[in-house]
Amino acid sequence: MTNPYPPQGYGPPAQPQNTQGLVSMILGIASIPLACCRGIGTLLGIAAIVLGYLGKQKVAQGLANNGSQAQTGFITGIIGTALGLLILILAVVLSVVDLPGQ
Repeated sequence: MTNPYPPQGYGPPAQPQNTQGLVSMILGIASIPLACCRGIGTLLGIAAIVLGYLGKQKVAQGLANNGSQAQTGFITGIIGTALGLLILILAVVLSVVDLPGQ
């Protein structure tokens, strides 16, 4: 008995996934709850912004396929950095200003 269908070939090679985008997403998400921990959230947020930007560049060049992870890391890194800086500014202002009734 012969096979009426021709043999199937291999599919196109899989596009490599960008590790920078994944790490950016992880650091960005972690930077939001850690924004209140003495600058740790700010540092993680800055790292997430840088890695997210580099990850988005790789996606634009066609070297990676996870642009959504890089974009998520970039945005959450901005949020975590902004929260960390806001908390730092608030702490400095509250330590300098003498509140009445205390």
